[in-house]
Amino acid sequence: MKNLRIFSLFLCFVLVLISVSCAKEDGGGETPATTSAVQQTMPDTQKTESDIDAYPANGLPDDLNFNGEELDMLASEWQGYEYYFFAEEQTGDAMNDAIYNRKVAVEEALNIKLVTHQKGFGIKDVASMLQQMILSGSTTYDLIFNHCIQGISSSAANGYLYNLDTLPYINMQAEWWNREQMDVLRLGNNTYYAVNDMMIPCPYVIIFNKEMIAQENLEDPYQLVYAGEWTLDKMAEMATQVSTDLDGDGDRDYYDRWGLIVQEHSKYISFMTGADQYMTTRGEDGRVQLAMNTEKMNDLMAFFADLVGQNVINRSIKSSDTYVGMETGRILFEADSLANTEVFRDIEIEYGMLPYPKYDKEQEEYISLDWGGLLSVPNNIENPDMVGAAMEMLAWESAREVLPAYYDVVLTGKLSRDEDAANMLKLLFDTITYEIGGNYFGFEAGAGDLFYVIPRKAVEAGMTSVASFYKVNEGVTNKVISLFYQKLDSTESK
Repeated sequence: MKNLRIFSLFLCFVLVLISVSCAKEDGGGETPATTSAVQQTMPDTQKTESDIDAYPANGLPDDLNFNGEELDMLASEWQGYEYYFFAEEQTGDAMNDAIYNRKVAVEEALNIKLVTHQKGFGIKDVASMLQQMILSGSTTYDLIFNHCIQGISSSAANGYLYNLDTLPYINMQAEWWNREQMDVLRLGNNTYYAVNDMMIPCPYVIIFNKEMIAQENLEDPYQLVYAGEWTLDKMAEMATQVSTDLDGDGDRDYYDRWGLIVQEHSKYISFMTGADQYMTTRGEDGRVQLAMNTEKMNDLMAFFADLVGQNVINRSIKSSDTYVGMETGRILFEADSLANTEVFRDIEIEYGMLPYPKYDKEQEEYISLDWGGLLSVPNNIENPDMVGAAMEMLAWESAREVLPAYYDVVLTGKLSRDEDAANMLKLLFDTITYEIGGNYFGFEAGAGDLFYVIPRKAVEAGMTSVASFYKVNEGVTNKVISLFYQKLDSTESK
């Protein structure tokens, strides 16, 4: 994936540092036509440190000068936007300072002022503020940092967004852009959502308790991943083995041991895509259509309903008093966001991280669903030259300094000398994909019910087949998709 090449380059240096550290201490030595597979693989990663110094220039003219003009960025206080995107001053924290240095470099090179509007805004606020801005004729914001689902469909279909294919100074073939994934996210003729090195991906991961693995003499999950045998069945086998009514009271509750906890509903969706099952696929005309009434989807429903029935899955959510987290030492596997890994630094348990499991050993690749935000530009910006140049340089500077700093943040703490964890991190970014049915329709009535069918029906209601539920929701979901295309066609024909 072009926009993630720098991750692979930096990984080589991380692994060297890990190896040196251990030696000192121990004394030893998808295409646009389909959504049914991992879209891309990483390019060649056999690089040396000199490759970083030789990273190509951003290609922008040296004489660009926007006379101190303000570029306003709108974002919510959500997920990675809270930690890994904006910084107003240096603090001594490596990640914060890399982001701040990016800001200063762009401001000085283009003679602009980057202003972030974020405090107090939620994901719904950003979507509605964009709509209000366009409908009122206001030009308040130049860049919109969207949620991965909220407002994605309506903003594109209603014509609120600038066609990035025509934005000046953007070179989507450059290493710091991901043209392939932007094509995956494009459902019409134009490109509305940007995927570049500023937009740090946020896949979900499986955190596992290393101490419990050793205590129960279980197979090493890392070795299972390497062997291509980290599958749903293997996860279930291990999780079932450790699940125990510790206090012997006959009730499975906070004080017992569990095989798996999933923080909230969206974390279950990555099990679906991890198993190479998507909400939609593309028809011969290139347009998305439902693709969930399958034998595999029925298997997934039965799989999770069975784990709940056997008291292997703790269904408590993180906001609940009965939530049993990894820090208790009574959880083997916990599904979480990669953006939250810094929360785990303070727990005493030794842990590792894994990709979501494959459906079975015959599945060729692990698949990591990106839950990170999407960048867009309002269709009524006043200075396209400034916006395009700023987007290009923000992406380029991110590849140079911010992404390496992010890698370092994830691998600090208990993962800092874990070479396997570094390999897992590479694997996660190597297999990033999008669930475009979810991105565009995941919050829509009917369509959203299908997208969240595993947690809402298999986990909470014990439903073992998707067929009947699919039949009830198929019509309304197809209507949602059809109406989207009608609006989009009308917008793009103007």
